[in-house]
Amino acid sequence: MARLSAERASLPHRDPLRRQRLTADCLYGVYDPLSRSCTLALAGGPRPVLAYPDGTTETADVTVAPPLGGGGGSPFACARLDLAEGSVIALHADAFLREDEAGGPTGQDRLRGVLADSGRPLNELRDEATRTVPASPPGVDAILLLVRTHVLAPELVSAWDLPADPAAVATARARTRRQLAAWNLDELSLTTELIVSELATNAVRYGTPPLTLRLIKGDRTLTFEVSDSSPVSPHLRHARTSDEGGRGLFICAELSQSWGVRFSDNGKTIWTEQDLPHPQ
Repeated sequence: MARLSAERASLPHRDPLRRQRLTADCLYGVYDPLSRSCTLALAGGPRPVLAYPDGTTETADVTVAPPLGGGGGSPFACARLDLAEGSVIALHADAFLREDEAGGPTGQDRLRGVLADSGRPLNELRDEATRTVPASPPGVDAILLLVRTHVLAPELVSAWDLPADPAAVATARARTRRQLAAWNLDELSLTTELIVSELATNAVRYGTPPLTLRLIKGDRTLTFEVSDSSPVSPHLRHARTSDEGGRGLFICAELSQSWGVRFSDNGKTIWTEQDLPHPQ
């Protein structure tokens, strides 16, 4: 958006597009079903509404930055929220905050009132919330997205420390093989062991202790994570035929459906995802 906005500002003075502001609201959220935390960043637009299993509701305390493309260029502030299992997050457009011309509750109070009974099915909450919104002018979208949080059961997660010793990689492969057998995922054993071997080896060689490994069995995917305290990001590269190394990350990218790196205050995590052979 910043690039598109700058391109529009550089158009000839007679071009009518030059005078039209180009911005976009954006809410970015990541929910961790293991720590029960939700991290949010907001550029323009309304703050989401949170509804808890005990019937209480609140507007999320998230700093609102300027819309994307609105200038500034400063980093976006993130808010981390700890949410009880079964909480409902309501992401909505400004249209849901429209005031009723006849008076009555404000838009936020109206939505929070509907979500107070958050144990109801999400489609019922959605329909009732939509009915309470005053009619919007033509061309204005009234968008509402409801999400209910769930926590992964402990038996679906296996985590362990990795000693900074090349010999520990074989132990990591063996533990991975045993865990997949316990989850009845033996058919993923070969590819997952290769991924574990490559990423664990890289962590031992180039990472900074403490090193941790984690396997997560979701509804549709198997996730493997390697974490260390170094902020240095790995780079995917194509090794030459004569090179003796440098293919680890490329192999993991080929064997997995997706992969990536995320950073935290304590370092970084490299993750891969594989589709489960029999999604639940």
